[in-house]
Amino acid sequence: MEHVIALHQVYAELIFRGLKTVELRKSRAFGGEGDIVFLYVARGGNPYELRDTLRRLGLHEEQTLTQRGTIAGGFEVGEVIKADLDTLWEMTKDTSGLTLVHGENGKKWLGNYIREYGYAFTIERPFLFKEPMSREEMKERYGIHVDGIIHLSRKTRKPWVKALIEDLLVRDVVYL
Repeated sequence: MEHVIALHQVYAELIFRGLKTVELRKSRAFGGEGDIVFLYVARGGNPYELRDTLRRLGLHEEQTLTQRGTIAGGFEVGEVIKADLDTLWEMTKDTSGLTLVHGENGKKWLGNYIREYGYAFTIERPFLFKEPMSREEMKERYGIHVDGIIHLSRKTRKPWVKALIEDLLVRDVVYL
């Protein structure tokens, strides 16, 4: 099964740099092992989190691998784990990107996000598109305006979502 999910740019950067190997969600946002998840880099998000995280990594904002408002790449889902807050944090504090982005407040951020329990999706075979799909291209090709958080799945009955996913599946990628 294929999905398109939105993600803040700071987390996309960490995925594509190999520093975030687990995606955390408050619900089982996608099926399971073997699913393909395409990442739409949302236009929102805190720009200071991106800047500060890049600086901690010795990078500048001009060195980003992704661009906001694009489907930049994706990954294959590995193991899926459902766990309570404490267990999820202990399992993922070094692999979720939350410690890099939020420092000592990472667990608090996770608790505010998932409340009691959540899901960890291991990220396998991350890839970048050689040519990301921009929101302008999505509007031109499929007649949709993407501005904000999205979650699309092939399970939909909407023809434009199926066409979008088919187009993404044949794009040239670079595996990281």
